[in-house]
Amino acid sequence: MDRSRLDGLASSITGRGQVEREPVFRELRELGLSPIEAIYVASRVLGLSLPEAKTAIYASTAWRDQQEDWQRLQSGLEE
Repeated sequence: MDRSRLDGLASSITGRGQVEREPVFRELRELGLSPIEAIYVASRVLGLSLPEAKTAIYASTAWRDQQEDWQRLQSGLEE
């Protein structure tokens, strides 16, 4: 994960003015970010903690289809 690139993206998005969750989540998905990268950027752009951003992203229409895969991956890591 290239944090400098992601921080630049977050600055670019916030530089456009007031931002709303769904359009941000949709843009991050369209840019091809991984879920972890999208959570990182969303937390910066929307002023959320990382856990809040994770919950919000998987509740969004743009990322909802990824929630099951993400939960399966996390469960596999815990075993």
